Amino acid sequence: MESYLQKMQANIWKLYILHFLNGSILFIPIIIPFMLSAKLSLQQIFILQGVFTLSAVLLEIPSGYASDKWGRKNTAIVGGIAGFIGVLLYATSYNFMTFFIGEIFLGIGVSFYSGTLEALAFDSLLELDDTNSYKRISGNLAFAHFGAEALMSIVGGFLVVYSLRLPVQMTLIPYGIACIVTLLLTEPRRHKMQEGRHLKTMWRITKQSIIHNVPLRSIIILHSIIAMMTMSLFWYTQIYQTSVGLPLMYFGITHSVIVLVGAVASKYTYTMERFADDRLLLTGIALVVFGSCIALGSISSLWGLIFFGLARIAWGILSPLTNNIINRMTTSDIRATVLSIRSFVFRSMFTLASPFLGYMADVLTINQAILITGIIGGVLLVTTFFSMSFVWNKIPQ
Repeated sequence: MESYLQKMQANIWKLYILHFLNGSILFIPIIIPFMLSAKLSLQQIFILQGVFTLSAVLLEIPSGYASDKWGRKNTAIVGGIAGFIGVLLYATSYNFMTFFIGEIFLGIGVSFYSGTLEALAFDSLLELDDTNSYKRISGNLAFAHFGAEALMSIVGGFLVVYSLRLPVQMTLIPYGIACIVTLLLTEPRRHKMQEGRHLKTMWRITKQSIIHNVPLRSIIILHSIIAMMTMSLFWYTQIYQTSVGLPLMYFGITHSVIVLVGAVASKYTYTMERFADDRLLLTGIALVVFGSCIALGSISSLWGLIFFGLARIAWGILSPLTNNIINRMTTSDIRATVLSIRSFVFRSMFTLASPFLGYMADVLTINQAILITGIIGGVLLVTTFFSMSFVWNKIPQ
């Protein structure tokens, strides 16, 4: 029988597998053409992404709290099952309403995974007395996710030769296996919340994280703005590729390359942190994303895809970097909740922005839409960095 510490070590390997399976979404590079083939408009597509983020927003903090209160494993199981149902509805959907319900289940799946898997990794390492390895392992987990997305994007891109729906149907396989893997996880022995008044406790942690703890709030808001800008570029990528005349069968290859460079960046984030202050890395990430938006606002050729790749590199570094900073600023009993608060703020921003993004994509050129996104995001970034300057020395280096 495995010892407890062996089970904690096995948790890390199971999390690698789980991240790989969750990243194995074959239909990502053709999701916009797939939805357009179902007679949806671009505005409807962006509304659906708003539905996805809204459902994730509503459960983001409760799911993180559930992870802290009732266990990482149980919460991950719910996330795996909900994600599978969401993909199943996608695979069988031919109208807006079925997609609508599918987005809700996908949002539930993401929210129950969000924060939980990161906290499970950190708590497993805590039991192994090896938290110094978290930077490296967090980057490797992101690499497993994005590496799988890159690999499966190529496969999905070629499957469209047979059918736009086939990549969606094939995604059911890795998502089904992911449900099984969550059952094999081991719950770490950690300090759990003892408080019984759940809503009051969630509000206390939320208030402490985004109102009273100014340095933590700064990291959460900065992460959310950068993530919102990069997510917008993600949804604009396929529209941009269509506008510059890239054939559909190559969408998978370009998406794979863009994701792969981001995955490599995630993997080596911990190495970058050896040579640069975390706070300076955050500044560099913000500049790269802003610059990519401005450049794409004026470039209309295949060369513009380089800037989507640069933004993806920034995104790849962002999550492991902020995960590590937040983990160092919180304790085990509230860690998943705080990580979920970070995702809650980001998804709230994107939920509010998505109808506007879809409207711009419908009535403006894609270059104009990206340029406006960059300008608005730039203003938000400048404002955030100005407010961070007052607590700069209190942010972990």
